[in-house]
Amino acid sequence: MSRIRFASSAETDLLELWLTIAEENLVVADESLDTIQSTVSLLGSQPEMGRARPELANGLRSIPTRTPYIIFYLPDADGLLVVRVLHHARDIDADYFS
Repeated sequence: MSRIRFASSAETDLLELWLTIAEENLVVADESLDTIQSTVSLLGSQPEMGRARPELANGLRSIPTRTPYIIFYLPDADGLLVVRVLHHARDIDADYFS
């Protein structure tokens, strides 16, 4: 399995999504993070499976999860770097990745 790293922006995204969901339901908040982590783990073994997103950043890829969140990541020789985890309803543009 490849090395998986999280940018500070992704860590902040995960904390914010957990806090938002936890206001209503702690169990769902935990399950959402578990689902996202499962998808990230799968990417560790198949980093090219996500969609290329050159319109957002050079080398960036994304993959949806079974939650309302999309994982944005950069594969590299050592594994992958999770850059952001954003809600699918956001109007996502390159400013999120600069």
